[in-house]
Formats: sequence, C-alpha cells, structure tokens
Amino acid sequence: MDFQIVQAFFMLGFVAMAAGTLWFYLERNDLKPELRSVATYAAVITFVAAIMYYVMKDIVQFPGGAIGTAEVEATLPIRYIDWLITTPLLLVEFALIVAIAGAMKKGLLTKLIVADIAMIVFGYLGEIGTPGSVTNYLFFILSSLAWLYIVYVVYTVNVSDGPAHVQRAVKTMKWFVIAGWAIYPIGTATQELIELNAGDAALAIGIAAIIYVIADVLNKVGFGIIAVRAAKQS
Repeated sequence: MDFQIVQAFFMLGFVAMAAGTLWFYLERNDLKPELRSVATYAAVITFVAAIMYYVMKDIVQFPGGAIGTAEVEATLPIRYIDWLITTPLLLVEFALIVAIAGAMKKGLLTKLIVADIAMIVFGYLGEIGTPGSVTNYLFFILSSLAWLYIVYVVYTVNVSDGPAHVQRAVKTMKWFVIAGWAIYPIGTATQELIELNAGDAALAIGIAAIIYVIADVLNKVGFGIIAVRAAKQS
C-alpha cells in the first residue's frame, strides 16, 4: 500500500472541511435570523472535523513523511472523537429541517442522539479489539443495531405536510443517514475481512482510512449543503 496516497486523503479531508466551514459561515448571513442556526450547526460540524483532520494529517506526517500502519492506526482515537462530537450535531441539523415542516415530535432528537452515541462507542470498542474475536463481533453487531435504529427512526419521520422543498431536503438527508452512514461499517468490515483472510494488513488499513475520509466529506459537507439550501428556500 502506498501510504502517500493515504496521507493525501487526510489532507484532502482537512481542505474539504475547512472549505465547507467557510461556505456555511458565509451562507449564514443569507438566511432568516430564526434559521441561521442551521448554517451555524453545519459550520461547527465541519470546523470540528477540520481541526481533527489537521491533527490527523500531522499524525500521518503529511506531506511525504515515511509512515506505516502504526501511524494510520494512531488516527483512530481522533477519528472517533470527531464522530462522537459531529454525528449528534448532524442529527440536530436534521431535526432543525424537520422542525421547519412542523413535524418535530417530542423525544425524537433524544432517541436519535442516545442511539448515535451508542453506535460510536460500540464501534470504537470493536475497532480496538482483536480482529476475529467474539467481543469484536459483538461490538460490531451492537454498533450496527444502533445505526439501524437511527435509520428506522429517521425513515419514519413524516414531513408530508411541510413545504415541497423541505420534503425534498428531508428525503435526501434520510438517504445520507441510510446510505451515507452505511459506508462506515462497510469500511470496518472490509478491513476486518482482509485481515482475517491473511491479507495485506497495510492494504486493509489504508483502504479503510480512505473510505472513512470520503464518507466524512460526503456526510458532513454534503449533508450541510442540503440543510442550508432548505433553510435558504424557507
């Protein structure tokens, strides 16, 4: 595995998150005062991610540092700290758009955030365990179940009485949670399977790292763009 490619992806993640933060900040002034929190949350999410990616690109010694699997694996705690902060905020952002349609139900956000925290914590415990161990499988299953619960709750949100542009935005945001968030367990499972089948561990770790960067950019910047545009049209 050419880890220079992995280094470049970490830098790409930082640039994308920083650019997203700037864009959301500038868009904030174009929104109605009562809807500016949508852009604020979007900017905070990408700002936190930009800080984390800045730290991670230093850990992998971008540009051009001679690194191996140990340096890439050392980014794991930073990545999970990022997710523990940003994924609940993504769900808050989703709730803000649902609220525009008047479809925000009591307790909805609490259920989503509790399940989200469980998903991240179990996911981390599974990642730091021994590949192929019973506990690894258990934590992966528990993390996946928490994600599936989030998918169920998000999917059942009904905004049919809301404006057409909000309905479109919520539908798209649902797909981010359903399909976009699915990239993470796929990345973890891919790494685990390669390692369990006596494959190249460096290749497995490098592929997973690249998958996570792509998923982060899509799910944070893309999700925010959809939310801000819906708020802008309201």
